[in-house]
Amino acid sequence: MNERVKDPITDDAVLVGSYSLETLTTGMYENPLHCIREYIQNAYDAIRAARGHGLSDVGGLVTVSISGTAARPTLSVKDDGTGIPEAEAVRTLVSIGASKKRPNINAGFRGIGRLAGVAYCTTLRFTTSAQGESIATVVEFDCGRMRGFMRPGADVLDVREVLRACVKTGTIPADPTKHFTEVEMIGLIGVGLEFVEIERLVPYLRQVSPVDFSDRFTPAPRIRAFTESLGHPIGTVEVETRYKKERTQILKAYDNSTPISGGKASTIHDVELITSPDKGWHGWIGLSNFKGELTDDTVAGVRFRLKNIQVGGSEIIEELGSELTVGGTEGRLQRWAVGEVFITEPSVVPNARRDGFEDSPAWRAIKKDIKTRVARRIVTLVRGASTSRKTLKTIAAETSQVASSLQREFIDPAVADRVAATIERLLGRLSPEKLFGGEPNEVAERIAKLKELRDRLVELRARKKPEPEQNPETGPDSGTGAESGAGDPPGTGSSSGAPEKEPGDGVEPGRDEPGPDDTNGDPADEPTWTAEELYDAVYQAMVEQLGQGEADRIVQRAREILEEG
Repeated sequence: MNERVKDPITDDAVLVGSYSLETLTTGMYENPLHCIREYIQNAYDAIRAARGHGLSDVGGLVTVSISGTAARPTLSVKDDGTGIPEAEAVRTLVSIGASKKRPNINAGFRGIGRLAGVAYCTTLRFTTSAQGESIATVVEFDCGRMRGFMRPGADVLDVREVLRACVKTGTIPADPTKHFTEVEMIGLIGVGLEFVEIERLVPYLRQVSPVDFSDRFTPAPRIRAFTESLGHPIGTVEVETRYKKERTQILKAYDNSTPISGGKASTIHDVELITSPDKGWHGWIGLSNFKGELTDDTVAGVRFRLKNIQVGGSEIIEELGSELTVGGTEGRLQRWAVGEVFITEPSVVPNARRDGFEDSPAWRAIKKDIKTRVARRIVTLVRGASTSRKTLKTIAAETSQVASSLQREFIDPAVADRVAATIERLLGRLSPEKLFGGEPNEVAERIAKLKELRDRLVELRARKKPEPEQNPETGPDSGTGAESGAGDPPGTGSSSGAPEKEPGDGVEPGRDEPGPDDTNGDPADEPTWTAEELYDAVYQAMVEQLGQGEADRIVQRAREILEEG
């Protein structure tokens, strides 16, 4: 160090100006509702601490209440956590960026989210009491006056001076058996008035709160058991809203059915569980029919959670999906699915705005892993479901034709063999590994129908071919029997029932029958295939060369051409 540059600065040389408060309040969050998330996050930490301290009366309840008048509405967040002892309360509540919480244990740890409400109300009041104390500490922030110190052109004061001018404290009587913290945003103003719009508040809380799944989401028990088996159970608290004497329990918004555009729905029938213990994350993807982009913004796309509190929204997985291709087209497909990723790596922490994570080697490794194992998997599932729907249509058409071919009184053995082969081929195409994107109910219906047709075929095989009726004038009836092969399914056509050829039949006049030296060769030496075998071979070749989706499209187009005549 330069010998001439060695003197430390004096205490009065440091000025943290009042304008810095703007960054921690009005400029902190893109969505004003994130202010409420900060208070729920603090409540969650207090409840978890109370449980850890063995406080037996902890219900784990966070109450979000709307009160006041239309002209001066109030929103409050109250928990039954540890509370803050009277000796520490004022210092804790007025300190900025001096939290004693640890990020590997607590959801909140920076000590700045507490000021979020200053931007949206006239008075921000904290009331807290610890167990065994007969008083509760009250700390009130005069938010209007604080915002005045942040306005351009205002005199610059040290932040400590601003707080001394704008904060008042006191105590009130309290039940010594109780422990709690309550935050009240009194006299909501501007965009803060959105906080008391219950139709907006409830969906938001369902999206971000550390709560449990709803009973309407049937895969929930599997997800809970999965996370518990990994040693990272989903931590939850109870959250409820109180508005006009009505109480609403807040649960995650996931449901078995999620709306998509056009009044349709994406139906979840199972979940795919994913874990990466070496990277520090695990999660699930809902398996559905993937019919389109989900229109419910509270669940669309895989969401990231830390301590079961949502960080950001669907934009994180959308960005990872867009990185899969040069054009970024796979990003839009991420909103066709639902799911969650739980971050357990201690070194990965959310950024101050909680719309993403701080850059670090651990977070970069997790992103790379998730891009491959989640974002790319969603693309595969979506495209596979599309192919499966086309396959199901093709199978439905072929099944209908097989059914028509079995509308007879008896069946020729050769025809029966070909019909049986068709049924088994269609059943094979309905196997889960080949049709993982199909709707289970529709797949089950197709399988049941084919098995029903297989039983019908067994019944027809058991019937004896009736003797042809004798016509005294024309002889045996040989031209219209059911054994003629009419009505055979595609690829199962038969010439059975036709009179056998006599030597010389079909040979042009003046031409000898083909001999072993003729170009056609001996028929016994030539390979022969049924139309069904040829169809299967062509279809398999198209799948190998073009992929199953393109092969099914070509087959469907061929059928349309046949129908058009």
